[in-house]
Amino acid sequence: MNFIKGNIKDNKFTKKGFTLIELLLAASIAGLIISSQVLIICKYLKIHRQEIIQSRESFYVNEAFIIIEHEVNSAKYTTVENNKIKLKSYNRSGYDYIRIDMDQDIIISYDYSHTNNILKNIKDFKVEQENQLLYIFIETKEGNIYKRCLGLERVKVKDTL
Repeated sequence: MNFIKGNIKDNKFTKKGFTLIELLLAASIAGLIISSQVLIICKYLKIHRQEIIQSRESFYVNEAFIIIEHEVNSAKYTTVENNKIKLKSYNRSGYDYIRIDMDQDIIISYDYSHTNNILKNIKDFKVEQENQLLYIFIETKEGNIYKRCLGLERVKVKDTL
């Protein structure tokens, strides 16, 4: 019986639960783990955002190449003058031009009165023609250079007009 009384007396003076130091230590360890995970997630989100921007840029440039190729293939004939693609249309009397404007956008202008945007915010646009080949170079503001070579099917049509 004395043994039980001694244990009860000793238990009255022993504190159960966590001390303040133990709570601070546990909170600091949890804070370190959570902050490292937050940093990893932030880095991942930054990389993800950059990849989305790169993917979107590549998509827009490829769509611009598709639009330019469609316009070139649907024209009566095509020539290159002063870094512009000059298109003679079947159904209009004037010329259409695919060129870069002052806002650094690639546009197609119809008789200089109407324009449509093909690609916005680029750094440089170059066009070269060699015989029946059309070389197009597009440099974006991020410094990426995209190149495309198009075959000109209707170069000789101009000679018959």
